[in-house]
Amino acid sequence: MASKLTLVLVGLLFAAIALYMSEAQTMGSPNNGFSFNLLGVQVTLYCTPDGNMGIFGLATPPFKGANVMLQCGNNQIITTSTTNSYGITYMVTNPLPIIPFFPPQSNCKLVVNTTLSSCNPTLPSTGFLQSPLGFLGTSTIENKKVANFAPSGFHYIS
Repeated sequence: MASKLTLVLVGLLFAAIALYMSEAQTMGSPNNGFSFNLLGVQVTLYCTPDGNMGIFGLATPPFKGANVMLQCGNNQIITTSTTNSYGITYMVTNPLPIIPFFPPQSNCKLVVNTTLSSCNPTLPSTGFLQSPLGFLGTSTIENKKVANFAPSGFHYIS
């Protein structure tokens, strides 16, 4: 019971931080005359057939230890990260390798190459998860502009 409560509290804390960091206005594509210093991608991954939150909401088990890659252009790997015990990771990277590939909604994607069976043996042992990116907005951290993105919906690729 305590682990479910912890998961709910961590989820709420993560949402509050994301809300605090985002600006009130939406700016469309961040390269429309906007200069930024960092690119941030927040990911929450669940142990479900498609990696998204299941019917049990925040009680859906997280996908722990999943390798998440940010790929752009011709599948160029920009950065990688591993989800924590709550299925959460946050990637921060220099935007310079990304800029030629904007808009990220169509050219950049998240790829999870850890098999689903590693979090639940009843799930497939082949294939991978993939999601396009959605632009959340911008934030400022220590005088640096950050363009924030999140997955817009994972799907299973066999």
